[in-house]
Amino acid sequence: MTLKRVSPLLERNSETINLNLAPHPWKILKCAETGIVFLENPPGYEALKEDFAWEKTYESEVNKRRADEPIRYKISSFLKDFRLKVLKRNKIKEIAKKEILKIKESNSIELLDVGCADGGALEKIISELPQTYHSKCIPNGIEISAALAKIAREKAKRGKWIHNNAVDGMLEFDNDYFDIVILSSFLEHEIEPVQLLKNTLIKLKSHGSVIIKVPNFASWNRHIRKEKWCGFRHPDHVNYFTPATLKETALRSGFSKFSMKLLDKQPLSDSMYAVLKKS
Repeated sequence: MTLKRVSPLLERNSETINLNLAPHPWKILKCAETGIVFLENPPGYEALKEDFAWEKTYESEVNKRRADEPIRYKISSFLKDFRLKVLKRNKIKEIAKKEILKIKESNSIELLDVGCADGGALEKIISELPQTYHSKCIPNGIEISAALAKIAREKAKRGKWIHNNAVDGMLEFDNDYFDIVILSSFLEHEIEPVQLLKNTLIKLKSHGSVIIKVPNFASWNRHIRKEKWCGFRHPDHVNYFTPATLKETALRSGFSKFSMKLLDKQPLSDSMYAVLKKS
C-alpha cells in the first residue's frame, strides 16, 4: 500500500512539478511554492518496517549499482573506504564529538541516534571522547526495522532503544531529555520531516543540538548524473533537500538556529550537513 503525499513543508496541497526522475510507479515532485522535492507515493510505515527495511534496500541498491556500472562502483567504493579507513574522515562523528565537548557541566549527556540500525554508531563516538565523557554519555536509539532494533537492544549495555517509526518513537522519551540528537542519512527517509523535527524540538534540552546529514539535491553530480544520481533510492528516499529547503524545514519546525558552513554544503559533495539549535 502506498501513500498520497502533499508538500512535506506546507503539509497541504500545492502546485507541483513532476521531475520525471523516478522509474514507474514512483513519482518525484517539486513543490512550486517552496522548492522542496519529494516522493509523492511512498510505501507506508508498515512497509518500511519489513518490505523496505534499510538493510534490505541498501543491499539491493548496492547490487544494482555494482551490476549497472561496475567501474564507477569500484572507484566510488575505493574512495569511500579511503576517506573512512585511511583519512579517518567521518564528518557526522566529528561534528557530534565537537558538540558533546561543548557540554561541560552535566552529570549525564543523553544522546539519540534516529535510525540507529544495530546501535553501534553512538558507542563508537563515545569511545573516541576523553575518558571523563565515557560514563556520562548515554546512547539511545530509534529504529523502524524490527530486525535491526532487536540487534540494537540485545547489544546495548545502557540507554533506551525503541522499535518504532521516528515520529512516534520520539514521543516515547521525556520532554527536555536529549543533549544531542543525530539524524544521519535519515531525514530523506522520513514521510513527515516537519513533524519529526517538531517532536525532536520538544525532547531537546535548551542547549541541545540536532546534527543532520542528508543527500545534497543541489550537488553538481546530481545535475550531471540526473536519474542515475547516487542520492536516489526508490522508494525509501522520500525527501530530497537542497541547502535552502533543509533550512526552511528546520525553521518551519520551530528551530531558531540553523548552522551550515560553506564546506557543509559544497556542490562537489553528494552529502550536506547542518546543526540545529533550540535557542
